Amino acid sequence: MAALAVRRADFLMTLAYATDLATGHTRDFALRSCVLAMRLAETAGLDEQMRRSVYHQALLRHVGCNADTHLLAAAFGNEIALHQDYALIDRGNIAEIRAMFARALTRTFPTMSPAEVDNAVAEARTVTVPVLAGCCEVAQMIAGRIGLSLEACENLGQPYERWDGLGLPLGLKGDAVRLPVRIVALAQDAVVLTEHHGFEEMIAIITKRSGSAYDPELANFFLAHAERLMVGIDGPVDRETILALEPLPHAVLGEDACEEAYLAIADMIDMRMPFTFGHSRAVAELAHAAGKHMGLPASDMRDVRWAGYTHDIGELAVPVATWMRAGALTQRETDEARLHPYHGERALASMGGEGKEVAALVLRHHEHLDGSGYHRYARGNDLSPAARVLAAAEAFQTAREARPHRAGLSDAAAAAKLRGAVKEGKLCAEAVEAVLTCAGQPARRATAERLAGLTPREIEVLRLIAAGHTAKEAARLLEIAPKTADNHIQNLYSKIGVTTRAGAALYALERGLVQQGIHAA
Repeated sequence: MAALAVRRADFLMTLAYATDLATGHTRDFALRSCVLAMRLAETAGLDEQMRRSVYHQALLRHVGCNADTHLLAAAFGNEIALHQDYALIDRGNIAEIRAMFARALTRTFPTMSPAEVDNAVAEARTVTVPVLAGCCEVAQMIAGRIGLSLEACENLGQPYERWDGLGLPLGLKGDAVRLPVRIVALAQDAVVLTEHHGFEEMIAIITKRSGSAYDPELANFFLAHAERLMVGIDGPVDRETILALEPLPHAVLGEDACEEAYLAIADMIDMRMPFTFGHSRAVAELAHAAGKHMGLPASDMRDVRWAGYTHDIGELAVPVATWMRAGALTQRETDEARLHPYHGERALASMGGEGKEVAALVLRHHEHLDGSGYHRYARGNDLSPAARVLAAAEAFQTAREARPHRAGLSDAAAAAKLRGAVKEGKLCAEAVEAVLTCAGQPARRATAERLAGLTPREIEVLRLIAAGHTAKEAARLLEIAPKTADNHIQNLYSKIGVTTRAGAALYALERGLVQQGIHAA
């Protein structure tokens, strides 16, 4: 495999998308806030180091928002709705805070009496302050794992602090709240207030909060330049725009650093609920082992491992309260839950390069060979060996884990469930047997030799010639001798029973072996 070189900013954008899902913000909210915050920093003439801190704070301000989310959900119900309400109020205004919690309680517990609601509101601080403290600590830890500076990590410990000292959980005041924190808090409020109230009302609210929520000098500076700073902020923001905003030098991650970044995303996803802790790591480990057992190319094993880490990132769009309820999901909740592969693919697709293959696997991790999966109802020809392995690994691991609505299965019972899905035409027999073998279950011979005994290198060559590349082009792309490539072609033709490139291309297409991004120019 060629050496990896991935912009760290791509991972920051993926995390930003994830936090937008988890906090109920509109799409690209964190990216649009980043654009505004960087415009404000540049207009103010801040140096490169300070602008870098603003950049990181804008993209990752809420990256710890999943910490102890189950506690918020247990106390107030739909935590995403609570986040949405929280973003709009003056967080230093006691009356607005009490009204926000009263709405949440009434929405969640409609039979509560007014006195019970008042008592619960009075106790709300005992729940929220520890949760916010956990959010700050987790944000700092995640930032450290993806290689951000100590300064950036320290900034992420202050996302809810205010100029007047009424913020949480530390109650910092004035200049004790770091400048990048103050800039990003103002920028994000300006974006969300404009979305909900319009430009003029946003200006009025920022003016009113100057000196309380916001540094008055900073607020006045923003208000003086607001019309220019806000131009186009309500429109979409693409990856190239955010990459271009990153101050030099641009941080680039190699394979080991990418592995740690994907792991950080996995842990960020899973920590919302105690019963999902470690789920994504386990799926990734099992899928990787099964891919190796099947003889997949090294690049496929890497992609399926990284897809295992991130396969549930789209579930952040579904409130924790939904997953925690012991009863069955409503049809609306089911529909929302079944869109999580789409949201996961969108979160990862912006990374470009290697991220596209990971995103494609995440998109398909609940699809079935017979078209009965979701959300695209894809069928066998659209499911690569790696996609089939990921689906099997996810199904086995999830079956073994207890959930509020069901007990976890024993390994043997989970294996029987997967083999039943094979008989029904849903899961791939070879992928399931590879997963079960790697999970320590007694092996059974797969029903078919799906890949005809092709070696990992022959699979790579097959993909390239199926995409229209000549033997010489395949040799160049794989950095092997043309004669070696030709030998691989003749060997794989013999194994799959074809004599032409067209026949090989159809074989690859029928078995989901054609990948995105390798087509001939």
